[in-house]
This record gives sequence, C-alpha cells and structure tokens, in this order.
Amino acid sequence: MVKETVDERELGNVLLNPNSKSQQEAHLAAVQNIAAQLFGFPTPQSPHLRTFVNEPEEQQKIFTNYGNELAPDIVVLEGPEKVPVIVAEVITADMLRDDLAKDVWAVEARLDGVRFYLYVPAGHAAEAKKLLKRNKIKGVGLRTWRNNAGMQTIDVGPVR
Repeated sequence: MVKETVDERELGNVLLNPNSKSQQEAHLAAVQNIAAQLFGFPTPQSPHLRTFVNEPEEQQKIFTNYGNELAPDIVVLEGPEKVPVIVAEVITADMLRDDLAKDVWAVEARLDGVRFYLYVPAGHAAEAKKLLKRNKIKGVGLRTWRNNAGMQTIDVGPVR
C-alpha cells in the first residue's frame, strides 16, 4: 500500500502537494496584486506616501533601532524623510512557520509607529492566529488573500 503526503489540492481521487515553484509563483502574484490594489501610493489623496515592493527583487529595506535590516514584501514610506509607516508580509501556506513568526513577523510588528499587516492564504487564518499567539505577536492586521483564477486580481478579507 502506498501512502502519500497530502495537502489541500485534489486531482480526481489523488491529493497532491503544491510544489515549491507554484508556491513561489502564488507568493509573487499575491504580493504584486496586494501592493497594486491596496497600497498603490502615491495617490492624489496621499501624495506623501510611496509604496515599494520587495518581490521579485528588493527595492527598499528598512532598518530597526537594533541594527536589524528588514525587507518586508511591501513597504510604504512617508515623506522625503522616507519614514516607514506600513509594512506587509504576504505568505503562502508553506510559510506558516514558527521561525518566520519569531524572526520576521515579531520584529516587524514591534516597529515603532509602523502598521504591520500579515496576509495569509484563505483557509489558513486559524493557523496564523495560533502562530501569532504562541509567539506573543500583537498589533497585527491579519488578512486573508485568494487569487482570482485567470484574472490579475486578488480577494482580501480581514480576519476577526
């Protein structure tokens, strides 16, 4: 009898794991779509804000008071001083890990005066909440995302 590792995808009667390439492509598409749809700065209403996307290549790093260098998926800076006001991480199911929660999300959530958003795939909000709670990470704007198949749009919803 052959046992297979299973995930959420089903093809006929066989469950398949998503491969890392499809996860990377989904991540890249989600980051770019979320940045374009939700953080399209500058705008006429907010000409002092500017959005940078660090996928597929880094455009804008930010630095903490403790010397950490960060490159969140999405960074929104304010004014000519380039002060970070919003950072966002967009994750795929394989990125729901304690090491990322401790080493990345916790640091970004503690940035003074910066709003931190975490975008998780639809269906994984409960797992993300457990990770945040287990690692004592507070002040996170938790959202879910789902790519609309065949379209260059994404559905995003807040998590309660």
